[in-house]
Amino acid sequence: MAKNVVVRDSFTGRRGVLTETEYNRRMAQWSAAVQSLAAARAAAMVKGKRRSHTYKSGPKAGKTEQRLRGNVRQRIVMSAGEFEGVGFRFPVHGIFREYGVGRGTPRGLANMTRRTMSDWLSGALKMKEEELVRTVAEFQGGRVIRAVMGGVG
Repeated sequence: MAKNVVVRDSFTGRRGVLTETEYNRRMAQWSAAVQSLAAARAAAMVKGKRRSHTYKSGPKAGKTEQRLRGNVRQRIVMSAGEFEGVGFRFPVHGIFREYGVGRGTPRGLANMTRRTMSDWLSGALKMKEEELVRTVAEFQGGRVIRAVMGGVG
C-alpha cells in the first residue's frame, strides 16, 4: 500500500486528516457555541423567572432556584486525552420549559394548558447539529484512513 497518500477534506479544502488536538479544539468550540446559543435563547424567553427565588417553607425551604438565563453550563468529558462527550447543566425548571410541563401537566398536553413549550435547548442543538456531525465524521474518517493506510500526509 502507498504510504504517501494525500487526503483533502471536501468541506474545508484542508489537506491531511484531522488530528486529535484539532478535534478536541473544534469540539470545545462547538460545545461553547451551543452553550452560548442556548443561554441566549433562554434569555429571549418572554415567560419565566424574572429573578432567583429562595423557598421560604415546604420541602424546598432554603433552596434557591436560579434563573435559567445565566445558568447554562457545559461540561466536556475527555477519555485518554480525546473528546468523548459534552453535557449541559442548567436549573431543573429549564427542562420543564423545554417540554411545556409542570405542576401535573404531562408531556404532550402543554397545548391544552396555559403552559408553553420553548425549544431553547433542543433548538440550539439543532442549529449546531450539522457542524457536530461534520467534525466527528472528519475525525473518525481520518482515524480509519490512518488505521488502514498507515502514515497519511
